[in-house]
Amino acid sequence: MRIYNIFIHSLVSSVIGFSEDLLLAMNVKSWITDHNFTEIINLSFSISKCCNVLLSDSTEDSEIFFDRFRTIYPYDYFLKRNTNEYEEECDGYLLLGSRDHEIMEFIRKIPSLLWKTEILIIVDNDISIDSNILDNSIYGIASVNIVSTSGIWKLSDNYLSPRVFYKLDRYEEIKIDENINFRGQELQVCSIYNPPMAYMNHTIRKTINGFEAEVYAMDNDLDWDGIEMRLFLIMAEKLNFTWTIRKPEGNYTYGKRFNETYWIGGIIQMLVDQKVDIAFASIWMTLDQNKFVTLSMPWYDVYLHFLVPRPHRTTSFWALKKPFSKKIWCLLLSALLLHSLYTYVRSWIDSKFPKRYRNFLITFIDLIGYLLSSSVPKTAVPNRVQILLWQTVGWLIIAAYCSSLAARLATWEYESRIDTFKQFVEANLSWGKSGQPPPFDDYFDLSDPHSAQLRNRYRQIENNTQLEKFIMEGNYAILGKIIETCFVPTDYITTESLKNYRLMRESLGHFYASFAIQPRLLKPINKMILWLKESGIVIWHLRDVIRRRGNYNFREVFIERDRYDGSVQVLGLTPLGAGFSLLLVGFFIATLVFCLELKHFVGKMCDLRILINRKHDS
Repeated sequence: MRIYNIFIHSLVSSVIGFSEDLLLAMNVKSWITDHNFTEIINLSFSISKCCNVLLSDSTEDSEIFFDRFRTIYPYDYFLKRNTNEYEEECDGYLLLGSRDHEIMEFIRKIPSLLWKTEILIIVDNDISIDSNILDNSIYGIASVNIVSTSGIWKLSDNYLSPRVFYKLDRYEEIKIDENINFRGQELQVCSIYNPPMAYMNHTIRKTINGFEAEVYAMDNDLDWDGIEMRLFLIMAEKLNFTWTIRKPEGNYTYGKRFNETYWIGGIIQMLVDQKVDIAFASIWMTLDQNKFVTLSMPWYDVYLHFLVPRPHRTTSFWALKKPFSKKIWCLLLSALLLHSLYTYVRSWIDSKFPKRYRNFLITFIDLIGYLLSSSVPKTAVPNRVQILLWQTVGWLIIAAYCSSLAARLATWEYESRIDTFKQFVEANLSWGKSGQPPPFDDYFDLSDPHSAQLRNRYRQIENNTQLEKFIMEGNYAILGKIIETCFVPTDYITTESLKNYRLMRESLGHFYASFAIQPRLLKPINKMILWLKESGIVIWHLRDVIRRRGNYNFREVFIERDRYDGSVQVLGLTPLGAGFSLLLVGFFIATLVFCLELKHFVGKMCDLRILINRKHDS
């Protein structure tokens, strides 16, 4: 009974204490009104859908602010009290405290300060102008708002450099300005000569941040041309920034990955070292590059293809065998051998059968003659029905062969096209490019046995003379990409060289072109790219540059020239060469046989005269 009374007394005391605390909380008048607090929360966490709440135990006001936050914030939140464990998937951070060192301790524990990180600091105290909390260098590129009893501060937009804290007069000014304005800030840009993306080849020496650099220059602002160059100029105008375009440092264009943490040379290293803010030069979204730099949303997609030699015309003597397939020729030969073997065996078994067929070679030759209707049996033989059927089959075969041969000789015959990696390897083709070797792992499916062999067929191109030599040899494939309806080779190819090339149907890969940027520029650049794509400006400049700068022969590679197009073709001598060659061979054999028969006839006449003379003498 005593235990029961104690329990009832404790329960009543707890309820009374909770009621008193609730009434006290309701009567407490905070220095931030409910309306203003709601506005602060909604404006400070406009992107994040999850929040880490870091709460100190110093004041009751912090508890009150947290209670208000729970009723206002519509998403999940995680309450942390002096701990290092944070939900890294949450991009929002609410820091509640009353002393500088508490807030600074919270800031040091935040695992990442990215462009999408949103931080709201509420200090239940005054903040001096030299407070560590107002040090802009500790927040990275996160969005930061600070509210205290002494004022409101907002860190300038993360795309500006350097960032500074602005003191605001009203809570409404915390709202993010959707009109992005770089305020004439100069950005360092890196690019290369890469038709049709960017056309620039003239550089000058210029000192930037105390170091000499190669900078692209043009005599006239209208000379800046190229698809990506035109898009970049629109971005610079709309976002209000100036720029200087630099040439990549070192011998690499894009550079290459040395290991998991280090990149060597090229455009990517300049971004990693923060020497440039943005880069464009047909930069593709690949896994290696995405690990080291921030890539914007893609503005276009490209397909990598090979140009391969066009099929050559077939003028070989063995074109005579093409009217029939290999299986038909094998069947004819098998039938001829079986029939010859049957006749040969029967001549030994059947006494009425001509003994001349006991020679297999003579039997084989006679049956060929009967099949081709070039000879007939000299005497009636027991297998006359068999020979008649054999000759009838021969007439049908000759008719089919001659009609097919005439049709084939009247049109051009071509080699098989090269459209797959298997045919590429079988044709013993090589390929290559100048400059930095390509990323083979991104180009080819190394699990495919034929695709994997293309890596060993790569040839590094040193100059245009070497490239022309490879093309003249006739076993070289030209690497390039398809943009819109035009093929763009990676190296300069003359118009004359392109006439003998066509597009291989199987693609090397499908890549997305984007801008490589510093993380702080991701939001404004993505916003501009989205606007350029939706408004059709990307497609317009793409087609405009290709129309002005493109070569007509870059479209000719899509046209196949080894098929009948309906036009009348003059029957030339070249495809009939095989037929005339066979006629000459036949004429030579017929002449030889005729001479042998004459010789045999003369011998018989001599023997006949001798017999006649002997008869007269007797």
